[in-house]
Amino acid sequence: MSDNIVLEQYKIDKTYSNIKTFDCGNNIINKIPQNLKQQAQDGNVVAYVLIDLAHSQKEFFAGFYTVSSFAIAKAEFDTELKNAPKSIPCLRLIMLGVDLKYQGKRLGSKLMKHAMKLTIKQAEEVGIRGLYLDAADGKHDFYANLGFKAIKAPNEHNVLPMFLSVQTIKQAFGVL
Repeated sequence: MSDNIVLEQYKIDKTYSNIKTFDCGNNIINKIPQNLKQQAQDGNVVAYVLIDLAHSQKEFFAGFYTVSSFAIAKAEFDTELKNAPKSIPCLRLIMLGVDLKYQGKRLGSKLMKHAMKLTIKQAEEVGIRGLYLDAADGKHDFYANLGFKAIKAPNEHNVLPMFLSVQTIKQAFGVL
C-alpha cells in the first residue's frame, strides 16, 4: 500500500471529506459509507477504511470494508464439516468497496488481507471458525482466488455464499 494511503478503523467522530460522494461503481455499496456512522454507533458493524492522506482534500475516503460477528448453521454447508458445531461462529464480511479513482491498485486485496488477519485474531481471542461473505454476481472468482469456497449454490440473483476457514487463512499466511 502506498505510504500515503493508510488503513484504519473507522472513527465515528472523524470527518472524511468525500464520504457522501464515494463511488466504487456499485450503487448498493456506494450507500454504505454514508450510513457507517449510524451502524457503528448502533454496534451493528465494525468498519475499516482506506484514507489517502496525499489527496488535496483532507482525509480522502478511498475504500472500506465492514464486518460483524455471525453464525452459519452447519446445515447451510453443502460440504461435510468435520467436528463442527450445529452453528458455526465466524466473522462476516458485509461490504467491501474501493473508490473508482483507486481501483486497479490492489487495494481491494489489501482490504481482504486485513480482514483475513482480523479473522485469525478473532479466532485466537473468541474462537471463530472463519470468514463468511455473500459474493455478488461478478465477484465469485475474486473471492475464489483468495481461497474462499462456495458453501452452497448461488441464489436467484447469483449471490454466492462463500466461506474461508481459519486454517486456510493461516496456511496462506504461513502461520501453521
